[in-house]
Amino acid sequence: MADPTPPLPTFAVAGRFFDGQSAGAKVVRAEAEQIKGRLLIYDEESGRLLDQWPLDSLRMIRDPGFGDGIVFFREGHDEARLNIASAEDAAALGAVAPNLRKVSVAKGTWRKVLLWSGGAVAALLLILFVILPTLADTLAGMIDPEQEERIGQTVVGQVERMLGSHNGSGFCSTPEGDAALAKMTERFTDHLDLPYELKVRVIRNPLVNAFAAPGGHVVIVSGLLDKADSPEEVAGVLAHEIGHVAARDPLRITLRTAGSAGIISMILGDFAGGALVILVSEQLMQASYTRDAEAGADEFAHELLRKAELPSEGMARFFEKLRDQYGDVDGAEEFLSSHPNLASRAIAAREAETRGDGTFVPVLDEAEWDALRAICK
Repeated sequence: MADPTPPLPTFAVAGRFFDGQSAGAKVVRAEAEQIKGRLLIYDEESGRLLDQWPLDSLRMIRDPGFGDGIVFFREGHDEARLNIASAEDAAALGAVAPNLRKVSVAKGTWRKVLLWSGGAVAALLLILFVILPTLADTLAGMIDPEQEERIGQTVVGQVERMLGSHNGSGFCSTPEGDAALAKMTERFTDHLDLPYELKVRVIRNPLVNAFAAPGGHVVIVSGLLDKADSPEEVAGVLAHEIGHVAARDPLRITLRTAGSAGIISMILGDFAGGALVILVSEQLMQASYTRDAEAGADEFAHELLRKAELPSEGMARFFEKLRDQYGDVDGAEEFLSSHPNLASRAIAAREAETRGDGTFVPVLDEAEWDALRAICK
């Protein structure tokens, strides 16, 4: 099929013109002058020139109230309209208008968009980092221990799945190992007053980690036992996690993360409940508490070690091992990190001098320590 004949340098089309000032429409003849790049709109009855539009300023819309016709207007002057009923005339006029389908943006629109976007981002940050933390702290005091324990069970179950097991299969248990872990835990619980029982377990995974979940749950990852050289090092980490439990930090971070996920879901779309649990679990696994919460848990651990008559030096040595293997954060990076740097935490642990006269009863004897380290073997 041959291409349609291109429009002549000057040609006319018939239409109806609305000047945007009066309600009536005028029957017009619109002459397109390609050489001069303009469209002259004449009153068909009187021959009077009504308006002239540059061809490169022509835009088009399909007006649902105009049947199958095409409506043309001039960029920046969209109150006036030229309605062309003939498809052939509309196509001819469209062929000489280079910017016909260009989307026009009014002057100042981008500035307004940026201002509104900036305001929206500022409001979102205010909600996420000021209002939600305050609300989470308030709600944490309103949730009873039984509810918190159920929340913790859900989170711990999800963490297990994240670490590659399910339905409790990833948690390690031997009679000797369980007894050793219970003995270490009891060394601390004699000096605690918690609204729920402390539940400490070991899960099989090479990660060097431990975390606390809502409701008194503390999980030690077996990679931490492999890395430690003494039971006092593990005891120092356990005391730190118990500090988070006592302050209900895991519940606060769960509520904050849930609130943040809810806000983000409204912006980005539906957020599944399962994904929410995963997000909370990841936050707890990464121990993404505030710097104040981390420092508070360290101070709590020092005091707990003191009451248990155990040295904080083991806690310091473990921090130094982590620093040597994984590096540390300093300067601006430390300021941005949720944790104080490991070197300063190690120094603080040593300065705590929790064992008093320097003598102490080991938290586990050699056989018990071997049993705990072998609990996942």
